[in-house]
Amino acid sequence: FGLFWAGPIAASFLYSFTEWRGITPPNPVGLRNYENLLADERFFTALGNTLWMAGLYVAIGNAAALSLALALDSRWLRLRQFFRTAFFLPMTLSMVVAAVIFQLVYAGDIGLLAKLLAPFGVNVPALLRDPSTAPYALVAMRVWRTTGYYAIIYLAGLQAISSDLKEAARLDGASEIQVVRHVVLPGLKPVALFCIVLSTVSGLEMFDEPMILTQGGPGDSTLTVVMFVYQQGFQFLQLG
Repeated sequence: FGLFWAGPIAASFLYSFTEWRGITPPNPVGLRNYENLLADERFFTALGNTLWMAGLYVAIGNAAALSLALALDSRWLRLRQFFRTAFFLPMTLSMVVAAVIFQLVYAGDIGLLAKLLAPFGVNVPALLRDPSTAPYALVAMRVWRTTGYYAIIYLAGLQAISSDLKEAARLDGASEIQVVRHVVLPGLKPVALFCIVLSTVSGLEMFDEPMILTQGGPGDSTLTVVMFVYQQGFQFLQLG
């Protein structure tokens, strides 16, 4: 922990008070880096993009995962193991492979999404080239990739809830919706908090999707904080 986490964090803090290009000795500059950062409009654009995209991802991702877990836990569902594996499968793909898949899905008139919706008269634009749709396209990709993972965690929480409590509620006249609302959801609070924390960290660290699919564009609409840090450090060599 000290070698790979605490040490680099402390070193990064100290280097932030220097002008350092990585190949030359660091030159102390006081608070100039922080002054430049606060005067950089792209940083605030990246911060705003990151916060709202992460918030949208957390809300949609957890709602989808919980809904999927409830379906997988239902007594009427057959082939339960097959569906669990199928929905978890996207998580096993590398982000580069997933990005290539979604490039083909979002590729305008020739993309898979456009082909599927064409019979219904729906015209799908090139989602990754429009600043108003590109962020939502990236969030949708991340939700697709991680919903199965969080659903498995929610499913474990559902199976840990005593069946006696649910049966007692049914005997008292509760409907299935009331059982979910008053027995299942309160019992899932610790698991839900765990998933929300994990997905929040994941959303705030969003980098692979914009880097591979949009390079932060169009017009910085998908620029995230981690991508901004990467550009400053490794493209502009402003490591300090």
